[in-house]
Amino acid sequence: MKKEYRIFISILALIFSIGATCIGFGLIGGSSLKFGMKFVCDFFFLMQTVATCWVAIELLKK
Repeated sequence: MKKEYRIFISILALIFSIGATCIGFGLIGGSSLKFGMKFVCDFFFLMQTVATCWVAIELLKK
């Protein structure tokens, strides 16, 4: 795969990942869950974005 495509795919994946995290935060913030459960759900949304960053970094190292 060409380097330009790797960069494009990585940036696109990060944009979608950050968007999904923001939507998830908004949905969880507006819910009637207790604080502990909100924290756990927010943690999983945030970890999804971090995992996408790790994959993008590894893809660009090659």
